[in-house]
Amino acid sequence: MTEPVRVGDVLPGVVAEAIARAGPGYDRWMALVAQTGYCTHPVRLRGWVEHANADTGEIRTVYSTEREPDATLLKACGNRRASVCPSCSATYQADSFQLLAAGLRGGKGVPDTVNGHPRLFVTFTAPSFGKVHSRKAQGLMVYPCHPYRQGRMCPHGRRVGCWQRHDEDDARLGEPLCARCYQTGAQVLWNALAGRLWSRTTIYVYRALAQLVGCREAELRGMVRISFAKVAEYQKRGAVHFHAIFRLDAATDCACPACVAPPPVGFTVELLEAALRQAATTVSVPCPALDEAPGVTLMARWGEELDVRPITADDGGELSAEQVAGYVAKYATKGTEALGVTLDHRVCEVELEGLDVPAHVAELVRACWELGARPGLARLQLRKWAHMFGFGGHFSTKSRRYSTTLGALRRARVAYAIRRRRGAALPLDAWGPPEDDQAVIVIAAWNYIGSGYQTTGEAWLAASAAARAREERRVAREELRTTTLTAA
Repeated sequence: MTEPVRVGDVLPGVVAEAIARAGPGYDRWMALVAQTGYCTHPVRLRGWVEHANADTGEIRTVYSTEREPDATLLKACGNRRASVCPSCSATYQADSFQLLAAGLRGGKGVPDTVNGHPRLFVTFTAPSFGKVHSRKAQGLMVYPCHPYRQGRMCPHGRRVGCWQRHDEDDARLGEPLCARCYQTGAQVLWNALAGRLWSRTTIYVYRALAQLVGCREAELRGMVRISFAKVAEYQKRGAVHFHAIFRLDAATDCACPACVAPPPVGFTVELLEAALRQAATTVSVPCPALDEAPGVTLMARWGEELDVRPITADDGGELSAEQVAGYVAKYATKGTEALGVTLDHRVCEVELEGLDVPAHVAELVRACWELGARPGLARLQLRKWAHMFGFGGHFSTKSRRYSTTLGALRRARVAYAIRRRRGAALPLDAWGPPEDDQAVIVIAAWNYIGSGYQTTGEAWLAASAAARAREERRVAREELRTTTLTAA
């Protein structure tokens, strides 16, 4: 057994590393850290950028990492998970907010008229796979978890209910009342099929809307289009559910967001809600046949709890565009954190017995491995996605015409950062003319060196700078909010 290490024995080494980093070249190194957005695990690169004259063929080097500290360029990892990199996650969340808000209020190339389109905020949940500890509250009143008659037991000798009034941070929330009664395998299979169920739902909405209008689906698609954006979230019990935004548009020849137009008269938010509810109750996806029951077909369906709320056109309504965009963007950076655990890497077989997670989470992971070994379920890739409890779909998706793309937002942010760094000066090529003249060919070569900071001292310096930057942003937001309220 390894002897414990005292903090006092480690601290001098970390301090020495920080002092070494704070020597010559520190300002440039900290500037590189700031350019990554204070990324927790930046990618380290080495390389160069050259300009080649298209007329003469002459080549000149305009940038090389040889002039950087440690001859290394730092680049943000870009991970969306808040548990992996808070800085990159915050950037991803901000981009997601802008993308979602643009599809609700306009901007970023989307016309402002979308603010008047029928729009709904919908939450699709998974069905029940057994009783779990839950918190039921209405206002300040917290109700018992699962009231039951005293003395009633399940077939495995456990009580069938719970009279506990759970707190919000109770570790038992999401845990089955009886682990043997709970259908863990069924939940894993549902998670694996949730993405296909969502895809089929977007098709069934058109069919349901056509039935309500009284026309064929082809005719309906010639009149309206349904735009959407959705994000996945884990419930406490480990089942995936989806938060989605639906918007009803007119059918146009061009599918780009800039050409979005209001739907024809008669296509109201009430009609869209009726179509969504009808589609959610009828859609289903068959599960691959299990080996022990080849004649039985299991079907994946949505749960009975379907929350559908209209999005108001003004900020003073019950559910505004900013509220919905902020709520959905928040979950775009999360994975299994809602369960109180963080499984951010694929689980191998040797880790199954030593998982340091709650018992229910461990059962979900093991169920993925057990079911993933069955030939009939091979295409679900349950073992590959065991750390996600079987769900291998995209956490965040949108239709093409809903709004702009994350790529466009990132390019705009990079262009803004370059303009801010260079000021009013035009970027010049290696011979002096502006780069916009396209008289040169840009040649770049990069080599991957590693990820993360090289020493603990460097990581400590970067984390301290990140904390200061977050505090400065918080103060700036408070001052802006105070100034705005005073002006109003």
